[in-house]
Amino acid sequence: MQEMNRRTFFILIGMISILGMALRWMGIWYVGVDFENSLMMWFNQLKEVGSLAAMTNYTGDYNLPHATIFYLLTLIPVEPIISIKMVSILFDYLEAFLAMKMVMAIVSGTKKGYFYGSWAYLLVLCNPLAVINSGYLAQSESLWVYLALLSFWYVWQDKPVRGMWALGFGIAMKLQAVFILPLLLIMYFYKKKFSILHLVWIPVSIQALCIPAILGGCSFDSAFVLFKNMLGEYPFMYYYYPNIWTFFQDAPYYQFGRAAIVITFLALLMFAVLFVQSGKKHSLEAYLEYIVWTTMTCAMLLPCMHERYNYIAEILLPVCAILNRRFWLPAVGLVLISLQCNGGSYLGWNHVSHYALAAGNLVIYFYLTWNCFFGLYKGYQTRKETESC
Repeated sequence: MQEMNRRTFFILIGMISILGMALRWMGIWYVGVDFENSLMMWFNQLKEVGSLAAMTNYTGDYNLPHATIFYLLTLIPVEPIISIKMVSILFDYLEAFLAMKMVMAIVSGTKKGYFYGSWAYLLVLCNPLAVINSGYLAQSESLWVYLALLSFWYVWQDKPVRGMWALGFGIAMKLQAVFILPLLLIMYFYKKKFSILHLVWIPVSIQALCIPAILGGCSFDSAFVLFKNMLGEYPFMYYYYPNIWTFFQDAPYYQFGRAAIVITFLALLMFAVLFVQSGKKHSLEAYLEYIVWTTMTCAMLLPCMHERYNYIAEILLPVCAILNRRFWLPAVGLVLISLQCNGGSYLGWNHVSHYALAAGNLVIYFYLTWNCFFGLYKGYQTRKETESC
């Protein structure tokens, strides 16, 4: 059952690709609130000027590299709703291909690799969250998530410069791509195969993507000013994503916001210490599980999280479930919870209580935390026993 020849594999990938596009095309003409009130307004704003000078009057909260994409789309004689969505859809395919590539690298044996690789491609491309995000809502999660995962993939392959450039591009598209940075830093302290100075390439790459906007008249530091403004744009402990702060919605942000950041930092620090002390030779499969946990830690513990900010975990956990059956139930649960959250916010579905959704998310998060920390602690105990002998 797990054996598949090359020809069958490519036929199956082609069929999955067609299915993925068909699912998205069903919603291609859907006009969501964000598209009508934000994306289309920004698009028209750039189109009216008809040159890069439009960047100086850009008022959107997407960063300037994304505005550059919008400007380029104004030059294409295609309906804006299609061109904007097709950019996100393109990155859906790149994201699925990257997941397939990583899974095939994990699984030894060509024929077995084809089987698991096709599953990974299917679960990413046809994940209902991905279909809705790009095909219906014209959102940009596929761009920054693909680039964030690509940065990890390059660092894993000991290509840190490419990894930092990819991460910089991801952050330039959306600040939440930084959620993968803690794991990259942990990999640095663990592997010590690249210099910490390579992190300098992150702001360099962000600035490089802003060159068209700068040529259009924007200030040299405009990208970083926009980031700074975004950090204080929504000063709420709870902001639509059902996490731990759902149960403390009335907590004042200016009193508890920093405490939440410290709690998140301490959780990641505990993980980093145990990760380094475990003495394990961490496999690529384990790293994918760590990405899910670290990025979900940010989404669950940080304040002011939007319903799309846990997208990396929501896309990657089903891929992890292909290789480890223990993750199937958490993966299905996480996707269903986020599907209801997105559907309630954007598609007018009957809205389940955010308290119930938050409770479900916390159960999944605590299970992943136990699984992650128990494995690392077990490795630490084995190491100590070996050293004592």
